[in-house]
Amino acid sequence: MNQTFGIDISSYQGDFDFAKAKKEGVKFAILRAGFTDGDNGVSKTIDPRFEENYRHAKEEGIGVGAYWYSRATSYELGRREAIFMYQTCLRGKRFEYPIAIDVEDNLYQRKAGKRAITDAIKGFCEYLEERGYYVSIYASVNWFENYIETSELDRYDKWVADWVNIRPTYPRGGMWQFAGGKSRPIANVDCDKDYAYKDYPKIMIDKQLNGFKKENIYYPKTDYQGDSLVDALNSIGVDSSYENREKIALYNDVLNYEGTAKQNTYLLDLLKDGILKKR
Repeated sequence: MNQTFGIDISSYQGDFDFAKAKKEGVKFAILRAGFTDGDNGVSKTIDPRFEENYRHAKEEGIGVGAYWYSRATSYELGRREAIFMYQTCLRGKRFEYPIAIDVEDNLYQRKAGKRAITDAIKGFCEYLEERGYYVSIYASVNWFENYIETSELDRYDKWVADWVNIRPTYPRGGMWQFAGGKSRPIANVDCDKDYAYKDYPKIMIDKQLNGFKKENIYYPKTDYQGDSLVDALNSIGVDSSYENREKIALYNDVLNYEGTAKQNTYLLDLLKDGILKKR
């Protein structure tokens, strides 16, 4: 069976080197978008590195997904986590991999019981599905078996954590977190490792999910063969000023455009492939 190698990271990995990770075979990264705080189980915080990690992964052509570390214990609290994640982290971006709720909290969820946790998952997933996102549930095999009414969640994809040598058979998720941070460093940093068993980028594009909208209009594909974004834009009669490039970059998920070689190469490749979104 085909499998795609990836990682999941958060601010704990610091200033992560995606270019080095790509050279080491990383094809996708599931980024922590944020978490619900442990002090009260309600307050929410965006991961300090989320925007930077999203930008750098995109610049390297690494597929991106996102997860929210949940402490929700009811349908409404799960929904509120999803609302916050959507409004602060997801809207305006494109994700080639699933948007997951991370369920493993011992402070609130474990004590609340199966019914509360399952309802929280439903609240989270239903809200994001309504807005066109492909959702998934992250948990360990132990949690899926003992702390979640997993049979009620068959419609949702699973991201299963089990640090063993063989892919777990229950639940049979589309992604498997197969190793922890210290098993082998990636880009000289400890981080979790994952395999994906579905062609998620194709699913998102074909079904117009996770920000891939049908109404996207693209600049015409350029015949320009050089390596200058400015010249390539000029070749199709588009304003190549820094101000306009900055706007084009933002519309194509490149945040904090500074005209770097990496940013320009990424945008140029999109233009050459005919998939540079038009403002």
